[in-house]
Order: sequence, then structure tokens, then C-alpha cells
Amino acid sequence: MTTLRRIRAALLSPFQTRLRAAIVLVAAVAVGFLGWWGLREYQFRQSRKAAEDALAKYDFPAARTRLSECMGWRPGDPEIRLLAAQAARRDGAFDEAQDQLIRYREIAGLTEPWRLESSLQSVAAGQIESEVKYLMTLADTRHPAAEQILETLALGSVESYRFDRAGFWVSQLLKHFPQNPVGRLLTAQNLVLRGRHDQAASLCREILADNPRFLKVRTYLADILYKAQKYEEGVEAYRELLALRPGEAEPLLGLAQCLERLGRTDEARPLMAELEARHAGDSEVLLECGQFAVKEGRLADAERLLRRANQIAPNDHEIHFQLGRCLELLGRLDESRYHLDEFKRIEADLRRMELLLAEIAKDPGDPSPRREVGTICLRNGQTQEGLRWLNGVLETHPGDPATLRLLATYAPKIGSPVAGNTGR
Repeated sequence: MTTLRRIRAALLSPFQTRLRAAIVLVAAVAVGFLGWWGLREYQFRQSRKAAEDALAKYDFPAARTRLSECMGWRPGDPEIRLLAAQAARRDGAFDEAQDQLIRYREIAGLTEPWRLESSLQSVAAGQIESEVKYLMTLADTRHPAAEQILETLALGSVESYRFDRAGFWVSQLLKHFPQNPVGRLLTAQNLVLRGRHDQAASLCREILADNPRFLKVRTYLADILYKAQKYEEGVEAYRELLALRPGEAEPLLGLAQCLERLGRTDEARPLMAELEARHAGDSEVLLECGQFAVKEGRLADAERLLRRANQIAPNDHEIHFQLGRCLELLGRLDESRYHLDEFKRIEADLRRMELLLAEIAKDPGDPSPRREVGTICLRNGQTQEGLRWLNGVLETHPGDPATLRLLATYAPKIGSPVAGNTGR
């Protein structure tokens, strides 16, 4: 028996060895998979928490970045798609917001959260009248999204140039949520319109003390300081903004402009070079770099930069003026005269718009000045602005014949004349 057992063990040994090896391999693969899955789950949860924290702090770019990471791990998660739609909308990226909401609907269907976000996207684009009753019903019943609803109604009113309604929604927002940063930012913007720049800047600083990563407020504060010619303070504000938005055109341009206005040319020059290298498709950048080149006597460079700016933004009156001056210095008087005449024509339109805006403030319900502003915008290539004005007329005066005729006239040039919906 002992001999037979030895023979049997010898025959079975290779199989037992292979079986043990297979078991070990399967166990190793299982442990590896569980570890990999656990790591992904941990990373997903961390990114989601970071996104939610960023949204709570009004740091919408960071929220979008974190939610993009989440979607890489769970592309079919409807809650993440909905959060991504909200973050994009609140950051002003309306096309992205609409795309995310469409993906959410494909995954989850026509749910109540979809209905709410769809409505908020419509309002953010300025289409308020059709949604206001539904949204106010939710806000009046203390819906968890009540603060966001009032925020969006205020912002949508500004987007559609209904400044009378915007004031009402801002007052309602701050009445129920006194520390809301969007309501306080809109208040600061109103102060600037009334010429009270110092108060507006002070309010922006208060908002930033509570919400240091609300980049729209930080950007607006820097712009207030620049327009108020407080260039030293502007330098500091744009440097802080640049630290949060490295390499982006807006803070780089603002910093370069402030330094140039202060006569700190040696500090401004490398920033101008960086702007030209990084943002050669931005007409504002090209305009500023062109003006800088004129001041330094580099007229050939200035002409190249300003012509490129004019190609990108053919209806920008300041570009026409600077290009006309540059060509005059180069002795090309006929070309110069053309651009200076264009400057005068567009400037006359802008002066007319200022008068129309004053009329709108006096009588918000009159569609005529709104219609004329829309016409001026379309005539000068500001298509989206013009459409917002004209669609705003139709919001309050559905079927207005003169507005419909205008939209029909411009439709062949601009495509569909009616602003897009949110995928409903």
C-alpha cells in the first residue's frame, strides 16, 4: 500500500502543483482587481467631494475639473452628469451645460431634477417668462434649490437686459440669502453703473473675504480698479488673479495694461510678448500689443498686429481707430481715412445705444428701444448680443411684428434667429 500511495502521489503531484498555482494566480488577480477598483472608488469619492466643496465655494472652474475626473471613472453616473450641468451653467458655459443635461436625460430619463435644471438653463440664457411661474412655485415652497433659483432669475434678467426685473430678483435673493455672493456681485455691478467705483470695489473685497475662489468677483474687482485708473492696486489684483488663472489672457492682459499705464515699460514688455505668443487669436490682446508697438515706434509690428485684430473683430471701433492712426504714421493716408471713418460710424452707433439704454431704464416695457439696440448689435456683427435683445422683446411682447420682421431679415446671415433651448 505504501508503494501504491507513493506512485499515486507522484502521478498527482504535477496536477496539484498546477492547481495550487492556478488558485494563487486567480487569488492574485482578484486581489489586484479589488485593489484597483477600490483605488478608483476612493479617487471617485475624493473628486466628487472636492467638486461639491468647490461648488459650495463658488469655484466653478475647479468644480468642472473635478467632475470631469469623476466622469472619466463613471461616465454613466446620472448624479455626476447633473452636477456637471449645474457647474457649467453657473460658470457661464451654456453649451457644455446643455450637453451634460442631454447626457443626463439619456441615462436617467425625464426626471424632476432634469426638469428643474432644464428650466434653470432656459432662464440663464434669458428665456424667463415661460419658466418663472414654475420656478417661483418651487422657491416659495422652500425647495432645496431656492437660492440657486433666485440667483439664476437675477442673472437671466441681466442676460436679457431686463434690468428692472434683475433688481427685483436681486432684492429677493438678498432678502432670503443675505450673504449670497451672486446677489452681492450684481449689487457691486449696479454701483459701478452709478459711478460708485470705490463702494463697488469695497463690496467685492467683502465677497472675496467669504469666497476667495469666486473668480468672477476677483476678475470684476481687478477690472474696477483698472477702469478707475487705480493702476497700483490693479497690478496687485491682477497678479492675484493670474496666480489662480496662470497663462490666461484676461489676467495677463490686465496686468500688462496696468504696468504700461504706470510707465513700467520694462515689466510690461515681456508680458506683451507672452500675450502675443499665447493668445494670437484674441482681438483685445492684439489691440493692446499693437498700441504698445506704436508707442515703442515699431510701426511695422503694430500694423501687422492691428490688421490681424481687425480681421478677427471687423466691427471693433477702437481697433479701427488705432489701425487708422498707425497707417497715418506710415503715410498711407487713404487706408487710414477708411479706418477712421469706420471708427466714427461705429462710435455713432455706440452713442446712440447709450441714449437707447437710458430710454430703456425709464420705460422698461417699451419694446422700441430694445428692438433698435438689437438692430445696432446685429449691424455691427454682435450677433449673440443682438439676438438676446430681440428675443428679449419677444419674451415680453410675443409675436411683435417689427421684431419678427427684423429676425426674418437677418436669419439668412445668422442662421436660426431664435435662441436655442436646453434640449427639452
